Amino acid sequence: MEKKTLKNLFAEKLFQIPDYQRGYAWEEKQWKDFIQDIDALVDKEVNNHYTGTIVIYQQKNKPLILYGSTDKLELVDVVDGQQRLTTCCLYLSIIIKSLVEKSLSNYEPKKSEFLFSGNTCKLTLNNDTKDIFLDLLKKGQPNSEPQTPHQKRLHDAYLYFKKHVDNRISEYKEKSTDYLENLYDAIIRKLNFTFYTIEEECEIGMTFELMNSRGKGLSILEQLKNYLMYWISRNARNEAERKDITGSINKNWKEIYINIGKAKGNEDQCLRIAWTLYCTHTPKNWKGYEGFKDIEYIPLRDFSKKDILKTKEFIIKFSDGLAEISRHYAVITNPLRENTKPDEFVWLSKIHNTGNIANFLPLLIATRKQYIDNNISSEDYIELLKALECYAYRVFLIENKRSNAGISSFFEWGNEVFEKKYPVGEVKTGVYALINFYSNEDRFEKEIETPSDWYNRRALRYTLFEYELDLLKTEGKNQKPKLEWNDLKDSTMEHILPQTPKEDSEWNKKWGPSDFNTYLHDIGNLVLTENNSNYLNFDFERKKGKAGRDYCYANSDIRQERKLAEYSDWTLDELKKRRDEITKWIKHRWGIISTAKLIPVEMRADENDEE
Repeated sequence: MEKKTLKNLFAEKLFQIPDYQRGYAWEEKQWKDFIQDIDALVDKEVNNHYTGTIVIYQQKNKPLILYGSTDKLELVDVVDGQQRLTTCCLYLSIIIKSLVEKSLSNYEPKKSEFLFSGNTCKLTLNNDTKDIFLDLLKKGQPNSEPQTPHQKRLHDAYLYFKKHVDNRISEYKEKSTDYLENLYDAIIRKLNFTFYTIEEECEIGMTFELMNSRGKGLSILEQLKNYLMYWISRNARNEAERKDITGSINKNWKEIYINIGKAKGNEDQCLRIAWTLYCTHTPKNWKGYEGFKDIEYIPLRDFSKKDILKTKEFIIKFSDGLAEISRHYAVITNPLRENTKPDEFVWLSKIHNTGNIANFLPLLIATRKQYIDNNISSEDYIELLKALECYAYRVFLIENKRSNAGISSFFEWGNEVFEKKYPVGEVKTGVYALINFYSNEDRFEKEIETPSDWYNRRALRYTLFEYELDLLKTEGKNQKPKLEWNDLKDSTMEHILPQTPKEDSEWNKKWGPSDFNTYLHDIGNLVLTENNSNYLNFDFERKKGKAGRDYCYANSDIRQERKLAEYSDWTLDELKKRRDEITKWIKHRWGIISTAKLIPVEMRADENDEE
């Protein structure tokens, strides 16, 4: 081990973050700590500050890389310390830029010394953050809007540091140049790192397993990768096997991070799905990273239940499988038209719109895998998606059950479909039976038929949006909806009978207090709109309007709103007529009597579902 400053580090090598590592993970807590450390070096004139460890992997006999016009430097992988190095570069780029703007041209070459030369960085980030990092170092802003969580953290970090430096410049006023120069000196000369080189790739996992780093803690996905690398370093038969398996793990983790990043997904959630499918489906058995170290799965020393060979086979199988699961996870958690079939996109989007997809993820991924592998038909796959959408609507939106209702059954079904132990058709029947358990068909119909407060129900937006889609399909020649799902908010929900009619309005002549209170927030009196603020509490004749007039039902681009213009008035009779049309449609759309035989379902859910 050696002690090095940033000046020492960047004078000798080029650094890169391997693609199999996570992206930039520091957030405001870590940024604030970093700034406080730097400020102490400047304001309190502290001579040095220990910042942490930098561990690199240096391959033997790797050719030197041309940097700039003449320098040839070694390119090494950063095993530990990428968050600190990345943050130092971002902060330093702001300082150098500020000094150059103050006409201190002697700092211009410092960009090449510490940051970049042309399109080559002294520190090259990985995957989705490489280009945006270079943009921030060069110009202080990205070429395009940040998309992934890692990109956004980088951009937010830059803005956070820029704001801090600007505030300190204002504080120092005429002495701001001295402050900036002292700040520059503090970062390149007073920050001390413990520097360590690894020469064998298999040691990377062991290093992580035995080392505690300062900064933001590792996710369980990162901890698992490090544990697998450590396991291989201890238990592989020879160096060739160690390199082969280690290379495979790194390749898979690179794909996993890319897939999760594209989907803006959750690493821990993706790993838990893999645990459910490969290890055990019981929710209460999930123990995070520690669960994988159990003697049933990947024991390190006690091979009484699973010997070394079988453990090694499981590691290879699980690593490959997790990469495959991440591909399906990316599609299911962020469905796009270009990566799904038309029907799949439609029904995955509907499930997302209900706001309740987490329970279904292991089953969805297992089923999609079987579909992609041609083990089940497209029809069976789509029928299951329809059943899950119905479950989300009936159980979560109508019955308001807790978000994990039925999780034990869904996780078990996912595991059984994944292992080809249970036909998807039978799972679909089980889903409908579970719907009937939580949302009895008779109770559901009675609930829909009884006037109630829909305005404050989670089901309202989804119901009216789906109603609009159905009207566009049956009456509008499949036109694209004027209001997309993400456009819906409180201001797009219109009370036909207004909530606060004027005392002398026609409404008070036609509606008594009892009927007003009963039906005001009922679904029969609610409609999607773009013009809520324009309707106010006008009488029905004014709201209805006529074709060609702005801001009226008759001229609306929203199909359900335009249908209101067919009514001559809006009294209790008209409301009941419209309510009857909508409730019949709801019962047809989400009713299950004609959809499946409602077989009894064994309920383990109440015992095992999480709180």
